Amino acid sequence: MSRYSFLFTARWLKYIAMAIIVIIACVFLALWQKDRRDQREQEIATITANYSADPVALESVLPTPESTLATTEEWTQVEMRGTFSDDDTVLARNRTVEDTPGFYVVTPFELDDGTRIAVVRGFTSEKESVPAAPRGEQTVVAHLRPAQDGADDDNPQGMIKAIDPARIPGMDDAYSHVYGEASAVGTGGDVEDGLTPLPMPELDPGNHLSYMLQWFAFGIMIIIAVAISARRERRAAAEADERRGDSSSEFVVIDKAALDAGAKISQPGSRYGRNRFASPGVHGQAEAEEDAMFEQRFRSE
Repeated sequence: MSRYSFLFTARWLKYIAMAIIVIIACVFLALWQKDRRDQREQEIATITANYSADPVALESVLPTPESTLATTEEWTQVEMRGTFSDDDTVLARNRTVEDTPGFYVVTPFELDDGTRIAVVRGFTSEKESVPAAPRGEQTVVAHLRPAQDGADDDNPQGMIKAIDPARIPGMDDAYSHVYGEASAVGTGGDVEDGLTPLPMPELDPGNHLSYMLQWFAFGIMIIIAVAISARRERRAAAEADERRGDSSSEFVVIDKAALDAGAKISQPGSRYGRNRFASPGVHGQAEAEEDAMFEQRFRSE
């Protein structure tokens, strides 16, 4: 029988099946983290290439209001001329800048051709003190961002949760798949009074690489643990076999008193001591008689 035949028992097959399932899960999670890291690296590359680049015309990126923003064109700076529709300003809630909770101020911007695009003018922590949008024709430089889905949002009056052009007033004839974030980079650092400019997006790649390595390490540790457990069980089984072999040997029970009387072992007896000794030989019997004589003499004296 093979030394590792116990691996085919029901108990070990169950352990091995569970280990395989966990290992597959670890590999899947590791590959998922790898994909997340690859996506994050591409996002960082896009930000680095587009965020501080020279502004371009909006039409060169989005030919029509129904155009969607390509992933590689996110954060592109565009220059637009038109007027703000301050009456349709809304606040995007649940936003944070530098650990301060507040709102993004979003106002539709009407271009010279009559179409509109939602523009985040800046950040405020006080919804009661939002400044009015600049009046008259303006030149705005903004970073293009893909629109968010706010179809299921329950918004209070004058507020939105997702920056979705469909949920912003006055956006009937508008760019429906994008919005812009006013850029302080393209305007030489100028920002609108009373509002905080939005910071540059984070370039931190995150912990995806370390998480990927950890999941791979967990899978390898499980393989090692199963191998060590199998080796230990094989060793324990071998030791048990040795002990069983020793217990099957014949034992010889020796009676010291009989040996002193001159008895000689003739053959091994059973483990119960049957036929342990042969009758004392002549030499042994003479020694016994001599001892008895000496003992009798000492007693008579």
